[in-house]
Amino acid sequence: MTQAPRRSLLVPGLLLGALTVATFVASFGAFLMGRIEAARVSSADGAFVAVTSFRRFEGLIPRAPGSGSDKAGALEVLRADGSSCGRVELPMVSLGRDLRWDLGSTPRTATIIGAAVWNLDACSVDTSGW
Repeated sequence: MTQAPRRSLLVPGLLLGALTVATFVASFGAFLMGRIEAARVSSADGAFVAVTSFRRFEGLIPRAPGSGSDKAGALEVLRADGSSCGRVELPMVSLGRDLRWDLGSTPRTATIIGAAVWNLDACSVDTSGW
């Protein structure tokens, strides 16, 4: 009787290893790109909420003491029902504290000078003027 030649498991093993590493790298990358909420501020009438956030990897970048809020982030204005009125990228998370609500005008607006103006009645954001 003749024996069938033995097949090497090297190639399938290497392929499985490469697939495992690629899956880990992609999952870890997706984890690092996730957002962490830095602050949440409600409008005076409670109809809107502004959420400032930053990407998880920004927290891993070394910064000088007291400069933690200098990391890049985003500010998103949400209605009370959770629907988004738009998100704007900010060069520093601390700029989210500069949001000004103008609920007495028509249309109602929220503004970050130098970044964006939200039309709260139309639930839209305009960054073209900046």
